[in-house]
Amino acid sequence: MRFAEFAKVTLALLGFLLVFAAPVQAQNNKPVRSGNWYEDRASINIGGNLATLWFAQAPADKFLNITHVACDIETALGWMLGRTSVGGSTTNGMAGDLGRSQSIRGTVEAEVSISFRYYSVVTDTFLKLGPGRFPFISITSASAPNANPSQVIADCTIVGNLSDD
Repeated sequence: MRFAEFAKVTLALLGFLLVFAAPVQAQNNKPVRSGNWYEDRASINIGGNLATLWFAQAPADKFLNITHVACDIETALGWMLGRTSVGGSTTNGMAGDLGRSQSIRGTVEAEVSISFRYYSVVTDTFLKLGPGRFPFISITSASAPNANPSQVIADCTIVGNLSDD
C-alpha cells in the first residue's frame, strides 16, 4: 500500500517537473474524430485561483454532444477545489458568452501530499454545443487564510458524439 502511494507521489512530481519545463499551452489539441465519436484533451498549469482549459473548436459541420468528462486536478496546499464546470463558447477565449455551463465536480475527496491536493473528477454530463463552438472547462479554487500562493494544474478529457442536429 505504501509503495502505491509513493509511486503516485513520484509520478505526480515528475509530471509537475515536466509541466514546468514545457510552455503553458492548452491549444495544442488534436481531437479524435472517428465516425460520430469525438474526444479531445487539454492541459493547463497556472498561478491563480481560476483556470480555463480550452479545447479545439468543434467541427463546423456537426453538433457536439459532450457525454463524459475526466480531469486530474492539482491545487497548491492550503487551496481546495471550488466550482468546476464544462461549457461552450462562440469564440475561443470568451468563456461564458453562451451563458450555458454545467457543473462537473460532484463529490470529490482530495488526496493530500506535502505540497499539493490531488483531485480526480470523472462524470457523465449532457451538454450539446452547436457547430463550430469552443468547449471549455472552468476550474476555481478557494483558500484558507494565509495559504500558499495559488496554483492550479489540470489535465482534462472530454468525450462525446457528433450529430447532424
